[in-house]
Amino acid sequence: MVFSFEPDLDLSIIIVNFNVKDLLKRCLKSISDFQTALKYEVTVIDNHSEDLSQEMVKGDFPNVWLIENPENAGFSSACNQGIKRSRGRYLLFLNPDTEFTSGGIIEMIKFMDNHPGVGVCGPKMIGPDGKVQFSARSFPSYLTSISSGQSILNRIYPKNPWSGRYLMKDLDRNQQTEVDWVSGSCLLTKRGVVENIGLLDERFFMYVEDVDFCYRAKKAGYSVYYFPDGVVVHHIGKSTRKRKTQMLAEHHRSMFRFYRKHYPPNILWMGMVFLGIWIRLWFAMWTSFIHNQVEEHVT
Repeated sequence: MVFSFEPDLDLSIIIVNFNVKDLLKRCLKSISDFQTALKYEVTVIDNHSEDLSQEMVKGDFPNVWLIENPENAGFSSACNQGIKRSRGRYLLFLNPDTEFTSGGIIEMIKFMDNHPGVGVCGPKMIGPDGKVQFSARSFPSYLTSISSGQSILNRIYPKNPWSGRYLMKDLDRNQQTEVDWVSGSCLLTKRGVVENIGLLDERFFMYVEDVDFCYRAKKAGYSVYYFPDGVVVHHIGKSTRKRKTQMLAEHHRSMFRFYRKHYPPNILWMGMVFLGIWIRLWFAMWTSFIHNQVEEHVT
């Protein structure tokens, strides 16, 4: 049994935090400002922050349920802690570097209530500058290892068909569309989906757990939808900037784990994928190093 509570609320919002106190405060304030029409709860799982995030939550948001982990348990494991104590018909996995806009989540819930076959839904994600982010994508293929958004190929030749297919660059971001997966930075799912397919896979310490969850939901017969009538501001990368090298490595490790878990074993293909992923990681880390050096000289 996944859950220890029967649903008596509309929504359980689950936020995993690690050392982003100021962003978390803005996120929690946006929830309280815009979600008054819902019966909801908010759970913050803090992965041993050292920036007084816990004290901020206790002092400024006493109605938020706070779980304080003695160490960084990873994103998936922390989300599962929130899931197990949730009481909502819907579960929303939400990054602390996001902010709600008026009515967005309410409209997503209405949409999913009216479409029983839809098991996962993600909003339009925009940056603080209003630029739309690629928050809905296709499942990675073997070629994604050399053609994702961070790949050398995409940077040199952004219009290449492989990157375009994976990032769904041709998707009309103003239309409701069935997609393969939506970003876990703001992912809404039904309680029954988790009851059916299980919790997040904790082998994904951070990153790609959203791809894995949507993949399993699709295999179980649920649809995944991009829902642009809900808009969430995402300060992308803010929560991992201080640990960028570590997070780059973790992202690539998780992607390789996804390939091994879900795709048929093929020594030749997996060898090419492994090589492509780690070349991509080397390139991303080198680019990050150069960028940091430039910033240091400018400041």
